Amino acid sequence: MNYCARRGLLLAITGIGLSACSPVPTQPTTDIVPDQQIQASAVPRWVTQPPQRQDMAYGVGSMEIYGNPDQAIKRASEFARADLISQLKVTVSAETRSQIDEFSRDGDSRLQKSVRQAVSSRIPTVTLDELKITDTYVDERYAYALASLDRAAATARLTHQLAQLEQQLTEQSQAPVGTGSKLSQLQAQLPALTLFAEHDQLSEQVALIAIDRQRPHVSAELQAYRQQILASLKALNVRVTLLDDGARIMRGGLYETLTAQGLNLTDNAEPDLSFDVSANLDSQQQDGNFYVFANARVNIRDDQGKVISSFAESARGISGLQQNALNKASEALAEKLADELASTLTERLN
Repeated sequence: MNYCARRGLLLAITGIGLSACSPVPTQPTTDIVPDQQIQASAVPRWVTQPPQRQDMAYGVGSMEIYGNPDQAIKRASEFARADLISQLKVTVSAETRSQIDEFSRDGDSRLQKSVRQAVSSRIPTVTLDELKITDTYVDERYAYALASLDRAAATARLTHQLAQLEQQLTEQSQAPVGTGSKLSQLQAQLPALTLFAEHDQLSEQVALIAIDRQRPHVSAELQAYRQQILASLKALNVRVTLLDDGARIMRGGLYETLTAQGLNLTDNAEPDLSFDVSANLDSQQQDGNFYVFANARVNIRDDQGKVISSFAESARGISGLQQNALNKASEALAEKLADELASTLTERLN
């Protein structure tokens, strides 16, 4: 064998040995594959057909992968939670919906509704601790997530919280309110509205997730206690003092709208609440319409004359008639006054 043949044979043998010693890539062993690695296992059944159990709720979310699969899994998990909740909402019966709206009565005044809304807006959103992401899957294009909720466990926890709130409300309803002014008595009762708002929110969640779809109710005694507090809002005597010509020009619209919203206006020298209103009016005409702009400064005083709120508001009225435009501006301003009063009662006096 010549030299060239022997050299070729040696290189061939060496190459075979080197290739035999090279490491062999291994497949990842985890279910979730981050950092650009893709799962090669079969697609889980839940991706296209979520589990079905009466005591559980499920949701599936997916997200197309753009770069890092971890981010896609995170977004898919968010979508899975939203899908689970949306499915529960779809199955809420009409009867349950009417129960949820139990305290949104047409007979309540705007002031009462504004107070309820102001209180509710301050309540933290109820979280479902039992809602979890139980599985994920990644293929070449999409990330998938499966969310699950133990409905029985969640209902039991929320029901326990409701019982605690009802106990607090019962104790507060039995506590003496004193013999002070109407405003001071109302102030002593206002914290109960926060507890009622928390109870409403928890009850809505129970109606959403409970297997029997039943919304818990407070007792008839507690329902009467809530209505008593809301009714006491109407009993407050409110005096409106118009400080300048601009405010006095708006008198008719302000008084009419405030009365319609449930305020008990009075000229009593010792009111429970007072509005001190000053206003700067600007009227313009354009294209056949009158535009009235009202820039108002308002102080709200308690029954001791102390300023409990001071704010500026703007309102606008548009009409083909100047007087109508002025009335509309007055009505818009009165609505803002009532909303600010509701906010003041629930935040500054509570």
